[in-house]
Amino acid sequence: MDKKFVYSEIINKVTSAQNIFLATHENPDGDAVASLCAVAEWLTALGKNFYLACADEAEASFHFLPQTAKINKLTANLDFSRFDLAIILDCGSLRRTKAEAAIKAAPIPIINIDHHLSNDQFGAVNLVDADAVSTTQILYELFKYGKVDISRQLASCILTGIITDSGNFAYAATNPRTFKVASEMIMSGANARNILMSTAKNKNLTTLKAWGFALSRLRYNPNYDIAYTVLTQRDLADLGIGKQDLEGLASFLNNLKDAKIVLVIYELGDGRVKGSLRTNRDDVDVCVLAQSFGGGGHKKAAGFEVEGKLVPAGNSWRVE
Repeated sequence: MDKKFVYSEIINKVTSAQNIFLATHENPDGDAVASLCAVAEWLTALGKNFYLACADEAEASFHFLPQTAKINKLTANLDFSRFDLAIILDCGSLRRTKAEAAIKAAPIPIINIDHHLSNDQFGAVNLVDADAVSTTQILYELFKYGKVDISRQLASCILTGIITDSGNFAYAATNPRTFKVASEMIMSGANARNILMSTAKNKNLTTLKAWGFALSRLRYNPNYDIAYTVLTQRDLADLGIGKQDLEGLASFLNNLKDAKIVLVIYELGDGRVKGSLRTNRDDVDVCVLAQSFGGGGHKKAAGFEVEGKLVPAGNSWRVE
C-alpha cells in the first residue's frame, strides 16, 4: 500500500464532501469512540457537516472525549441520501456496524480506516495498517500528512485510542512508533494520567465482584491448552452487571501463564453468544481461531459472535 497516495485520496474526498457519515463497530471500545471523536474534531475544523453513529451507546467512561454527545444510535432505516461520503472507523467488516446492507446500498463512496488484521477491505478507499496499535494512531499519521493542527482535544482522542487498544502499552503490538506518537500527543496537551484513570482505573465494586465470579468459573482444557470462563444472561442479571462491565476481563485473565489461550464467553441476551480471545504467545494466532467462527481481530486479541446459548455439559459448557 502506498500510504501517501491513500492519504491524498482520503483528504481529497473529505475536502470535496460536505455531508459526511461516520460510524464504528457495535459495543464500541476506547479506540472506536476515540476514532469517531478524532475525525469529528477534524471535520469541525474544516467546517463540514457530519453525522456520528454507532449501534450501541458509548460507555460513560469515554464521555470525557469531545464530540461523544453527538454520537447517534445507528439504525438500518437511516436516510443515507443526505450524505455524500461515509467514513467507517475501526471496523474489520461492515457487518460490525450492524447496518451493513444500508451502508452498502447508499450511493456514496466509503473510506475504510482500520488496524485489524482481519479487515476485508470493504471501502472504495482503504487505509488499513495491521501494524498500528490503534486506529487513532493511523489517524494521527493521516493528520500529520495533511498538516492538520493537533489541538489538545484532538491529541486526547488519539492518545485515548492508543492507551486503550495497547492495554496501557502492554500488548505485543506496542512498539517504538506507538511511544513516539503517544509522546507527541502528550506534548500537544493530552493528559495520559487522566485518560488512564477514566478508562482503566475505573472499576466499581459490583464489576470487580462479577470478575471474581468469572474467576471462580475459570476452567482449563489441557487438550487445547486453553483457559476459559463463561457467563450466562442469568449470571449477569444476578450479578447486577451488563456486558459493558466485562470489558477488560479477557485481557485481565491473559495474565495467566498456564495456558496458551484465554477465552471469555458470555450470552448477549439476543440469542447470540460472544467470545473474547487473548494470547501472549508468539506461536498462536487467535485471529485465525476467531475467523473460524465468523469473527476477527488481531493476532493476540480477537473476538467472535455466534447464534446460540450457553448450556452446562458436565464440568464444561457448550453453545447450542
